[in-house]
Amino acid sequence: MTSREHEIEAIVRRVSANAITRRRFLAATGFTSIAAFVAACTGGAGSAPPSAAPSVGATSSAPGSAPASDAPSASVAAPSPSYATEGALFMYNWADYINPANIDEFKKRYKIADWTYDTYPSNEELLTRLQGGATGLYDIASPTCEFVPAMADQAFIEKLDFTRTPNVQYINQQFKQFFDPAGPQAKYNDFYIAKDWGTTGISVRRKFVKDEITTWKQFFEVAPKYKGQIVVVKSAGDVMTAPLKALGYSLNTVDPTELNAARELLRGLAPNVLVLDSDHYEDPLRTGEAVLGLTWTGGLDELKAEKETEDIEYIIPGDGTLYWLDVWTLLAGAPHPEAAYAFLNFIHEPAIQGAETNINYYATANDEAKKHVDPAILADPWVFPADEVIAKLEGAADVSTDPLRVEIWEEFVANIGG
Repeated sequence: MTSREHEIEAIVRRVSANAITRRRFLAATGFTSIAAFVAACTGGAGSAPPSAAPSVGATSSAPGSAPASDAPSASVAAPSPSYATEGALFMYNWADYINPANIDEFKKRYKIADWTYDTYPSNEELLTRLQGGATGLYDIASPTCEFVPAMADQAFIEKLDFTRTPNVQYINQQFKQFFDPAGPQAKYNDFYIAKDWGTTGISVRRKFVKDEITTWKQFFEVAPKYKGQIVVVKSAGDVMTAPLKALGYSLNTVDPTELNAARELLRGLAPNVLVLDSDHYEDPLRTGEAVLGLTWTGGLDELKAEKETEDIEYIIPGDGTLYWLDVWTLLAGAPHPEAAYAFLNFIHEPAIQGAETNINYYATANDEAKKHVDPAILADPWVFPADEVIAKLEGAADVSTDPLRVEIWEEFVANIGG
């Protein structure tokens, strides 16, 4: 184990001993949640109806197209600035979240001899490590956008110099202004570059599950029938979405009556859950150890392509669900800032970014990259939902400081498989 790895392990032990939770270090943040914002990334022609969630980051761009000033004329990468890279890049990211071929190309092009890719299973763990003293150990991380204000306010991430990342011109304008440019959180648009967006939904192995499941309500109703055969992502916001939407509430509610009603549904679900896993939830679905899941779409394309698991189905619940945006950030004290900027620009070359969607099965925010995305994926409603589905999606506000929500999540985790 290297000295750097020893440092990381020491930090994790220290954090665990102090029982730091997100409640202790997250500031309240805002998050856009209008359906038109998501529709802009589907290539659909019409505007979707507004969502029920608070509109923090609405923009005036028409859905399905970037502003004229941002629309590239050809599917080529913008000229790259000069990068005197340090020969190393240390990334902290979700598991299996970059196309391996793109990693190889980046290392070759920029002469990166030391590539480190460490993973976290949730935004909470990312923040816990930074809070525990891990700043200066990594160059880049990819949190979900609702966490950007807290990370910026606590000096965990740097304001970006976009003159060094000209390929951001290909990103749909609404993703560049995720926080309302006329609102109090406008400054946070300078701290991130959009990566991917997606939804939280229900995974079903239809070979084993014959029940009709099109809503979160039905998911909870059938769960006891599949005790010990359910996989759930280890993410508080995603998990809380399910019972709240099943009950017809906003996923951002802090109303005690509504939250306690959601708690009862989670109390019924927890004993039936096989495992909480954000990294490889597709694995138990592949083996049949799990036949039902509360998951994202990543990895499910591989199951669909295999004869033994082609029965996998991903359902965006009809009673509404969460959509999320993951973003690239430059970490404070990055040991290799030149390599970091080189990567942030490289990853949004249209062909490179298209290859990302083709391998990770999440929707790209890069309009020009869609020319390089497999047409079957562009047409896949799991990845690029129809307008009528988008209308029922809701974005997340950071309500993690609410003590009742934290209490409910901790209780749920403690009772998994109980």
